[in-house]
Amino acid sequence: MQLPSSVSYKSSASAIIYRDGGSLELRFTADDDRSYCIFMEVVNDSPDDCKRYHPPMLFKGSFDINNSKPQDFIGYLTWKQIKGLVSEIKMDISQDVEKRSDSAYFELIENIANNNGWLIKKNTLALPL
Repeated sequence: MQLPSSVSYKSSASAIIYRDGGSLELRFTADDDRSYCIFMEVVNDSPDDCKRYHPPMLFKGSFDINNSKPQDFIGYLTWKQIKGLVSEIKMDISQDVEKRSDSAYFELIENIANNNGWLIKKNTLALPL
């Protein structure tokens, strides 16, 4: 999978969910040995049973909703790019997936990507949003 600026997944992926209603963050190390972060912000007025997400954003380093610098923003990603990235991550961590506390978040991100930015709770894992 090709991300903007020739950023390709290498290792060290992790995922978290925010307590803002369901925004997600995916961090990883790329082939250039730098850290990157993808932020997937939930649309705040989404109904509880059917969440909608803004297009994923790629940042250099880590993301801080209050302190990220404009120069760290690389660009927007498509849900197809997210699907490819999550597939690579799942292949990489497949042996340790059951030991990881964030494995359910990778499934959640994959479900959202498969539905082009929509999360319908009845079709996904029962995760707190």
